[in-house]
Amino acid sequence: MTRYGKMNLLAMLLPSTAAAIGSLAAFGTQLAPLLTVFGLNLIPMVIAGPIAGLMIRSSNRKHGGRGAAIAVWPSLIPGTATALWYLYLAARPDPVAPGFETLAGPQYLLLGVLLMSVVAVIGWFIARRP
Repeated sequence: MTRYGKMNLLAMLLPSTAAAIGSLAAFGTQLAPLLTVFGLNLIPMVIAGPIAGLMIRSSNRKHGGRGAAIAVWPSLIPGTATALWYLYLAARPDPVAPGFETLAGPQYLLLGVLLMSVVAVIGWFIARRP
């Protein structure tokens, strides 16, 4: 597995893990909410990961690695931003409705993944030009 492939896999798991850790502050150690939050955040990343993986594979096989760094964007940028957001919310939970953000966050993560996928595909095609 290439360096970008490892980054893609890490970016797929990072927001779900951070959301589960962040939800400990809101839901406690109950297993059902932790698994729900983990699964809800994993769904958008399962969309982004294969898109990035296919672009990485094509960049490495056919184009000598050109565009591989851009290919990681659909999973790395939204995943990192989401993970940082969840860790911030764990440190400073909302006093009125703790845990609300962990249930609303995957919707924004999905929008970020779709937007970044379109931007990355366009940038990837431009970067692969001879």
